[in-house]
Amino acid sequence: MRRLGTFILRGPMQAIALTSLLTMLSLLLPFLAYVLSGVSPSLVTLRQGPIAGLQVIIGSLVVITVFTLLININPQITTAFLVGIWVPLWLCANILRNSESQGRMILAAGICGLVYIMVMYLVIGDVPKWWTDWLNSWITQTLPTEQGEQYLEILTSAAPLMNAMMAAGLVISLILTILIARWWQALLYHPGGFRKEFHALNLPRGLLLAVLAGLVLMVMGKSNPGSPVLDILVLLVFLYLFQGIAMIHRMIAARGMSKAWLVVMYALLFVVPQAILFLACLGMVDSWIMKTAVASRNDNSL
Repeated sequence: MRRLGTFILRGPMQAIALTSLLTMLSLLLPFLAYVLSGVSPSLVTLRQGPIAGLQVIIGSLVVITVFTLLININPQITTAFLVGIWVPLWLCANILRNSESQGRMILAAGICGLVYIMVMYLVIGDVPKWWTDWLNSWITQTLPTEQGEQYLEILTSAAPLMNAMMAAGLVISLILTILIARWWQALLYHPGGFRKEFHALNLPRGLLLAVLAGLVLMVMGKSNPGSPVLDILVLLVFLYLFQGIAMIHRMIAARGMSKAWLVVMYALLFVVPQAILFLACLGMVDSWIMKTAVASRNDNSL
């Protein structure tokens, strides 16, 4: 990893070459598109600044556009990489570079997710119906008739939540890519720095008010599945998931506990979906406690 990171940071041509190659690979592995196409420009932006990051993005955009034209793929896919991956990563990487706060970076990623949610409702209107039609079309084209009918009912019932899950998935991919790039940067230039920064992760307390407002609207029946309020609430829960994970890491390190507990935590995240909500709640509690502790220290210093 050190040699590869050094190669990326040696110059813009090296970074553009690797970013372009990994972006082409991501066409075959779309679920890894963020990480494959985004880590290199994120690392360059974090280490060398916004101009260097833009050079890598623009250069890679040109290479990928030429590649898609040569192999007769719709060149609009380059627009998807630019708008959906590289621009949000560049923005979040710059925020982390300038603030040295992973909490602010996660907040910025959440704002990107919020923009996605709002654009979907403004452009499409009836978002649940759009997802229902899209799922019907996808099942019809990819699955045999009998098998498709079995999945159709399940996926159609999930359509009202698809927009929220898509926004959450995009934001999680965005955050993970930036965190990987930050870890890589620390590995090269500041060993141990990522751990210290991650343990200090803290989201603004004001977000808790937004979560509470969403819960109140849910109780009042104003945030049914398929509504923008519920989509935003789901997005906020996933933001606090990262603070919950940081809290567990910090607690285990402070108490000298076995790292096997971290393995258990991550295993539960993949096996038990409810663990996401539990860790998000821990993150909300941790955010409140950390802000209260900071305020108390400031009062005592006066």
